[in-house]
Amino acid sequence: MMRKIKLTRANKSILLKSLAPYYYRERALGHSTQESGRLILKINSLPADKRASFSTDEIRLMRTAINQLRNERLAKGQYTDAADDMLLKLF
Repeated sequence: MMRKIKLTRANKSILLKSLAPYYYRERALGHSTQESGRLILKINSLPADKRASFSTDEIRLMRTAINQLRNERLAKGQYTDAADDMLLKLF
């Protein structure tokens, strides 16, 4: 099943900032990084301010990565509104 999400410049930036550490964390743990690597390339190549289709697996991965970024920022007492907004778009 595919779902369309509008990717603004801010949303693209948040997704890429959250997926990169997720990718390297999974790689360091010896887990497969194909799915996250492909998703990073896909998001990077998409134009901003357009609607893009994502599979349920891709959305699940984005939610996981953004939630990890959000939790890391909360633990440090940092601002999380942008990550929270992106998570709401994915639900």
